[in-house]
Amino acid sequence: MGPYTFVASRHSFVLSVVASHGIMHAYLVVLPALLPLVKADLGDIQTIGFLASLVFIFYGWGSLPAGFLADRYSKKILIVASMGLCGVASILVGLSQSLPSAALSFTLLGVGASLYHPPGYASVSLLSLEMRGRYMGVQGLGGEIGMALAYITSPVLGVFLGWRITFILWGMIGLAMAATNFFAIAESKSQSTRSEMIQDKDAGTQVTSGKTFSAENLWHLLVVLIIVICSGALWNGVSSFILAYINEVKGLQLFISGGLTTISYTIGAFAQVVGGELCDRYGRRIILELGFSSFAVFLILLTLTPSSILLMMLIVSMLGFTFYLTQSPLNALLGDFSTRKTVGSAYGVNFAVKYGIGGISPAVAGFLAVNYSMDYVFYFFSVIATTAFLLSLIAKDSHRRK
Repeated sequence: MGPYTFVASRHSFVLSVVASHGIMHAYLVVLPALLPLVKADLGDIQTIGFLASLVFIFYGWGSLPAGFLADRYSKKILIVASMGLCGVASILVGLSQSLPSAALSFTLLGVGASLYHPPGYASVSLLSLEMRGRYMGVQGLGGEIGMALAYITSPVLGVFLGWRITFILWGMIGLAMAATNFFAIAESKSQSTRSEMIQDKDAGTQVTSGKTFSAENLWHLLVVLIIVICSGALWNGVSSFILAYINEVKGLQLFISGGLTTISYTIGAFAQVVGGELCDRYGRRIILELGFSSFAVFLILLTLTPSSILLMMLIVSMLGFTFYLTQSPLNALLGDFSTRKTVGSAYGVNFAVKYGIGGISPAVAGFLAVNYSMDYVFYFFSVIATTAFLLSLIAKDSHRRK
């Protein structure tokens, strides 16, 4: 194949990978979107928090082996397998008739979702060095649109068709996406060669594999990983409880709560792109500082805001924008300190700690909600966001625009 194969197939490649990212993230929020309906059959809010944590923990730690596989085997096959397993698991959730069978099905869902991030992000990261933030933004855009669609469609389908049928329908979408990826995603030597040429050209901006784990960078890596864990705890926890909070505490109808949550994630989708562009221009750290500090403030304001649709719309919009502003810089920062031969493993470690450790937050939040109040859930998240902000102040920004 000639050198133009990569360019000619880039658009279809990016479209398929980004669409898969959206569907994968949709699976992670179908349960929170249907929480008021599911808990009537499977248990109280603490039980649902446990199920959500179960998904996120397997989703997170499964990324670790998936990252090593992404560096050694076909990224395409891993993405196809992710969509296929998620689809099957979602159907099994809809068919489950007991809490143990539902827990096993959600575990399989977490495993399936874990296969996506390392090959998906590694593939996107290798497209460009100078525009890595931009590509991370586009990748993130797909994820947020998927969540937005899940939040607005799942409550509606759940009310009219039931939560079980809703999970089955999402399962069919996953299987269809797996088939689409099998034909739409092409892996050729010219893609790898092109990526390697780009990497080698800007090798001076990269930290070599040896230096990545040297004493000089050990403290920096620890700081970044703790920020990643905080980010995962916030994503897992807030996405699991925000719809129920607006519905049950603020007293807005389920349809309205789902619509407001959808607005939050839709704005978050574009915040990913904005964050990617800004971090390419001004550096990663300053965007992290701005995003996490603002997010902590709006979490507190959420608990203080009266039950007004307009005020809730403003708060959830700012929550979506400020949090997702941080995601592209954080993902790009990890790519800055990875080599092309280890980038899959790097993102595997990233998502393992992000969701494997951060995935505990829904269970903690469920405990706080039952034993104290739902307000304490968001106080808890605000403390985590503040911690991420403070760590961002001392994080080393490796990005240097040439």
